[in-house]
Amino acid sequence: MQYLEQNTTGIHRIQFPEASEVPFDEKTLKTTSTPSRTPNLSNSWEFAGWGSKQTCRINDLQINSPDPSKSNRVLLGQWRATSISGNDLVASVLYTIGICTTVSGKFAPLSLLIVSIIIYPFKGIMSEVGTALPLNGGAYNCLLNTSSKWFAAIAAAISLLDYVATAVVSAATATSYLSGTLNLSDSVTFWLTIGVIVLFAGIVALGLRESSTVAFVIFIFHCLTLTLLMIACLIQWIKQGNSVLIENWKDPGSGNPVLDIFNGICLGLLGITGFEASNNYIEDQKPGVFPKTMRNMWVLVVIFNAPISFLSTAIMPLSTFKVHQDDIISTLGDYAAGNWLKIFVTVDAVIVLGAGVLTAFVGVSGLIYRMACDHILPQFLRNRNRFTKTYHWIILSFLIFCVTLFMIVSGNITSLSGMFVVAFLSDLCMFAIGNIFLKYKRGRLYRPVRIFGIAVLGLACILVALIGNIVLDPSIAGYFAIYFGVLFTIMMIMMNRVWFLKTIFYYLDKTVTLHKYGLDAVIIRLIQNLKQQPVVFFTNTDELHILNKAILYVKNSESTGYLKLIHIYERDEDIPSRLEDNHRVLDELYPKIQIDLVRIYMLNV
Repeated sequence: MQYLEQNTTGIHRIQFPEASEVPFDEKTLKTTSTPSRTPNLSNSWEFAGWGSKQTCRINDLQINSPDPSKSNRVLLGQWRATSISGNDLVASVLYTIGICTTVSGKFAPLSLLIVSIIIYPFKGIMSEVGTALPLNGGAYNCLLNTSSKWFAAIAAAISLLDYVATAVVSAATATSYLSGTLNLSDSVTFWLTIGVIVLFAGIVALGLRESSTVAFVIFIFHCLTLTLLMIACLIQWIKQGNSVLIENWKDPGSGNPVLDIFNGICLGLLGITGFEASNNYIEDQKPGVFPKTMRNMWVLVVIFNAPISFLSTAIMPLSTFKVHQDDIISTLGDYAAGNWLKIFVTVDAVIVLGAGVLTAFVGVSGLIYRMACDHILPQFLRNRNRFTKTYHWIILSFLIFCVTLFMIVSGNITSLSGMFVVAFLSDLCMFAIGNIFLKYKRGRLYRPVRIFGIAVLGLACILVALIGNIVLDPSIAGYFAIYFGVLFTIMMIMMNRVWFLKTIFYYLDKTVTLHKYGLDAVIIRLIQNLKQQPVVFFTNTDELHILNKAILYVKNSESTGYLKLIHIYERDEDIPSRLEDNHRVLDELYPKIQIDLVRIYMLNV
């Protein structure tokens, strides 16, 4: 007998032995005198069936892990864990400094320094969330545990858009650096970007996944490249003096320094993308590593973003940033040490940005699979290719989203970056909101990291920056709204598909066609199949209001009509005295939900 455990900590397959069922007293089908909404179907079809009582022993319990290989997996230390998300974080320097300097001019280093201060609270916010709920899924998992399922779906949609933007911006920036070095035409660069996205989709579809060792090597190589670049810039600055820096500071900009700095902050937040990614593989990190990972990533932001921006304004005129906005770091290498460093930086950029595309495909596969398990996305996405063992429908769907987004904006990296920063900032907002909810709804959960008040401050700062980005380019809000609307609509349909099927049946029941071709039987069968998927609730109490809360959650948030109350005990006297009676009452109270009581006796524990 197989049950689907679907609770706030995830979904697992649990195999129970066949247990002796203790049926209720003889009962008849529960009916009501209220007329049925559908003239050709009585109310009885919605009766879920009477619940049962079952008893089994713990030594007979067999738990089937969804991934048996996980028991033997090697957990990540702080530097390997840092390298996976750190590649995205440090790679963002490649496309942030050019955009930030274009809008804020000489104030770009100051804007990026303020960005590193703004992101500091999120080191604590994410550390508290991750240590209290050490499960993959990021903001989606946090809100699934602290709020309603539809609100968690909002966070999930935002996370998906964040992955889409990561893949597209990384691919587009990689080809821009290549184009700047090889002098490729715009059309060639456009199709080359699509080719890069398709290439990495194929790599993931073939089952070739990134490893922590490869990610670590790329991370070290990229950090060394940026360090070499900073040293070369410093030497060049000493050689040529302060003439370029002084000339740049004479530039009036927009005439409003405060506005220039603020605009630079808004776009400069693009330079910390990847900061949120570590939560999505927290289960693969050793205990206690996650807060260190967050600390390391914040240090990386401080070391590279603002200093490289300042050194670039010390040796390059501001006009260069506007011309070479998309490949500014390789151009900086040319100014600092000549063509050899430009080529070296270009190679590094292509490698690390390609790793960013790969990370997006791998990360989104895990997130979409989790959402499909939670019945927020269609179940066909969980189908694996029998040859490569990869989720080919997930990869194909994500590829289509990425390519269509790139084509809609005509390959414009500025527009792509704008949507990227909106998705990223929205994701940070979800983390801050989740942290606030966590304190109230899950305050008793142990967490080694606790923060007080910082979540509200962080949320306020990010909201201001989010509004600022939308004001800077209102079109990015349109792109974001279109993609978010499509994803969220799919999720809402999936979460309310029983209601939609009932509504369709109600209207089709009035037509002859429904009954002539047997469509009524098909719809009813679909509804009944959906309502027969069990949800498990573990309880150690017989308090009626707590059990009723679990039933109301199933009634309001799940498509199923089948709930199993699980109580684990060591001695008979440990069983709450009114558990069976209250179970009987609740089963009578909700005829559309079958409620079973399963008691598990833990032998010799």
